[in-house]
Amino acid sequence: MYGRRTLARCSALFLIATACGSAPDRSSAADAPAPTTDSAAADSAASDAPPPIDAPPDAPPPVDAFPAVLDVRIDCRNDCVLVANPASIAVPAGTMFEVNWINTGDTECDVAKIDQFNQVPIIIGLQPGMSYHDDVRQWCGMFTGTFDFRVTICAIHSFIPVDCSAP
Repeated sequence: MYGRRTLARCSALFLIATACGSAPDRSSAADAPAPTTDSAAADSAASDAPPPIDAPPDAPPPVDAFPAVLDVRIDCRNDCVLVANPASIAVPAGTMFEVNWINTGDTECDVAKIDQFNQVPIIIGLQPGMSYHDDVRQWCGMFTGTFDFRVTICAIHSFIPVDCSAP
């Protein structure tokens, strides 16, 4: 068949062809040199950057769309104290409104609607810096009584009274 010399030549040519192959693509992003930065500045910028928030706590309140939508800013704090703005809601009879709940605090909280007949959860686990526009329910309207929004922080209940027949 083939002599030793022929096999040796073919093997040598095969080795040379595979060893020489094509050069790797040097334009690849993986092979590109990393950009140089001051590592101390980069570390401090990464650790000092605040997390993104939906409702900045110290930003001026946006123009309120009330009576259509009422922004209720609830400062749910880790000492289990609620500071709500507004602290109570009073609207003339027949007024309907939706609520945009904004947690400006540092602790998650829950919100429910409480009256003499039932308790209806609205939000479970509203995270700090987040907001929730409850466009499912329109409050008051034809109802002319009172009820409370219950805000629960650390298993402690606080209440925002609502009067749907204020003068």
